Amino acid sequence: MIRSWIPGYLMNGKEQRYGDVEVIISGDYCLIIDGGCEQATDKLIAYLKRNKIKKVYLLLTHAHYDHFYGLRKIIRDSYFEVQYFYCYDPKSLEGGLRNNKGSREVRSDINELKGIISECNNKKIKVKYLKHEDKIALGDIKFQVFRKQPNRVEDNDTEGWSYVNDGSLCLYFYELFYWTSGDGSENIYNFIKELGLKVKFFKIPHHGNNCTSSQAKGLKAQGAYYCWYNDLEPKGIGTNDFTMYGARRCREAGIKIFTVEGDINWVAQRGQMVVYKDNKYYSIQVNYDGGTVLKQPTVDIVRNIFMGKYGAGNIRNTKLLDAGYYPTAAQRKVNLVVDTAKKIISGKLDFGKNTDRIDALDKAYGKGYGQLIQDEINSLLNAKSKKW
Repeated sequence: MIRSWIPGYLMNGKEQRYGDVEVIISGDYCLIIDGGCEQATDKLIAYLKRNKIKKVYLLLTHAHYDHFYGLRKIIRDSYFEVQYFYCYDPKSLEGGLRNNKGSREVRSDINELKGIISECNNKKIKVKYLKHEDKIALGDIKFQVFRKQPNRVEDNDTEGWSYVNDGSLCLYFYELFYWTSGDGSENIYNFIKELGLKVKFFKIPHHGNNCTSSQAKGLKAQGAYYCWYNDLEPKGIGTNDFTMYGARRCREAGIKIFTVEGDINWVAQRGQMVVYKDNKYYSIQVNYDGGTVLKQPTVDIVRNIFMGKYGAGNIRNTKLLDAGYYPTAAQRKVNLVVDTAKKIISGKLDFGKNTDRIDALDKAYGKGYGQLIQDEINSLLNAKSKKW
């Protein structure tokens, strides 16, 4: 089983950039792709500590602040046990330097990445430089690295932004048909077509910006179902031509868009990837046959849901996933309890009274459900002390 979590965050005022964050978990392996900044990083670290995740693998797609800030904070936090820091070789950026005052951004990024690598070395954290077509396997988390580095800095790019952005590490989870790409090139479809890849779920590069209409149509035609992007404006889709240009093109092409106002979770198991968003779920058939499966909820889990211990909406889904339970199966059990209680109250079902009813319900639905349904009957009637 593979689980992935992408944090949502509340945005206030004018456009705020909280960068990229993505967490992918399978068994004892936790891969963090970029670490965001500001509130996104705070939420990331709170999530990891709340779920007692200490051993982590960090991957930086490119050396920009809104991607490396959170990873650097994790490296400096004594709570975490960083196993590897994956990045590209800072020397690979030197092709973006020119013999004039230009390429300032490239020079800055080289120095910044060298500084992070130095911190890792001082803390005895293993550093691995990733190259085009490298393959990495962390348990069931299996992906291949691709990189389409520009040959030079364009004359009209005096800072060198495009050289670093377009040269982001792109990751393809080949058993999931999933693509994520930092601030990679807008020619995402051309890139994956050139590589002979098939993508069903993807992150729109560069915070939702990099995907033209032709690229989105190409992705849709080759089988893309869903995509996600981050750095929302407060008013949502369509309010900012930078962070939402590519998202709008994908929506126009008929691809379902997930935004990060609320957390996004996805789970891959036994030939299916399920994406959770806002208490709804969307299924994608994949060829993944993970090493484990999510558990069916016990009666105690269902009781705890009624007691509010898992929260509501997408928060509940996240907590159930973290506990290893399938959220939709849990919701079906909750619905069963509520529907049965309502039918007994209305007289549509008759299971007797008092302990006889509880025993009969236990036999029909499983031990423990009799008392749970009776509790729901009492709750619906607002008469918890009433005997039946």
